[in-house]
Amino acid sequence: MRDYGRCRLLGHILLWVSIALLAACEKSPKQARRDLVDLGYRYSRDGFAECIQKEDGHALALFLLAGMDPNSIGGGYSALEHAAPSVEMLRTLLQAGADVNRSGGVTTPLVEAAGRGSVAAVDLLLQNGADVNGTDATGNTPLMAASKRGAGEIVALLLKRGADVNLRSKLGSTALALAQAAEDTAVAEQLQQAGAERLGGPNLTALMDPAQLAAKAPDHYEVSVKTNNGVLRIEVQRTWAPHAADRFYNLVQNGFFDEQRFFRVVPKRLVQFGLHGRPEIAARWYEATLPDEGIQLRNKRGTLAFASGGSANSRTTQIFVNLSDNADFDHMGFVPFAQISSGMQALDNVHAGYGEVPEQTRIVREGNAYLQRNFPALDYIVEARLVD
Repeated sequence: MRDYGRCRLLGHILLWVSIALLAACEKSPKQARRDLVDLGYRYSRDGFAECIQKEDGHALALFLLAGMDPNSIGGGYSALEHAAPSVEMLRTLLQAGADVNRSGGVTTPLVEAAGRGSVAAVDLLLQNGADVNGTDATGNTPLMAASKRGAGEIVALLLKRGADVNLRSKLGSTALALAQAAEDTAVAEQLQQAGAERLGGPNLTALMDPAQLAAKAPDHYEVSVKTNNGVLRIEVQRTWAPHAADRFYNLVQNGFFDEQRFFRVVPKRLVQFGLHGRPEIAARWYEATLPDEGIQLRNKRGTLAFASGGSANSRTTQIFVNLSDNADFDHMGFVPFAQISSGMQALDNVHAGYGEVPEQTRIVREGNAYLQRNFPALDYIVEARLVD
């Protein structure tokens, strides 16, 4: 570690010696550009980004001398974002006038440093005015980036500098949720001691990765579904259909059904839901199919079954509720996995005026925006939660 520290110090000294020598020689911008070509770089924003990523201090000095703007954007990232892992690169760019909060539109310098850099890099950006709660394009904060990484020292520094421990990203994540997902108990405890709460609601980050949501459901569980018409209570016995019970459990646990519309209604027969309102999430589940399984529970009034595409192993996330006894569904292979124990009247009164008109392909492609624009009277789920 001591040798590593000496090497970094030496590298920093050599960088500034290079800049001083270039200035002392009064090298012209034109000559600096020639030198860059000799070094294998193009004088462009992409070449500038490349030298920063390589931590090439001599080339960086030449780029700046040649007139490159330290706030330039290359490949969708600002110079400081490219430099996030290197204290030396960051310091040089900041001294050259780089804006500490300059974003290329995807992330921020501090989020990048918290996720990839050192404590020293994070501290340097904070000392120069970086927004400790500044978010990237998906709403992730520096604290979330450090928590996901398990960087306890950076987490401590950010908390000390005023990071909001309970901010939620656009995908529903919090710093605590990310630490727990990474099974980093030390960072999770750090965050909880700083006031982090176990916030409810959908975890859209988790929903972006169907393969990871494969927990085995309890033998018996219940779900409370709040709709705009009232509250349903759903009972699930895993023995009725284990694959379906596991899928429903994981979806509910991560808030998949929140704000979903009952997009298909066949009066006195069925009501259907299960296409996520965000296209980017709906698309991820389109191919996340379930294995077929045998029927244990009949398609009677109040039972729930996953819809299928008419081929083997084609169930995904769409679910229908039987509004009456539908014995023909038993012969068609639809497998009930749950039943409504109370609140059935909320579905009996669901708006049926649109029938089967809403196009499922457009729901997947456009989400709730399509349904709200064209079918504003659709009833919907407010939230679905496991009952403790």
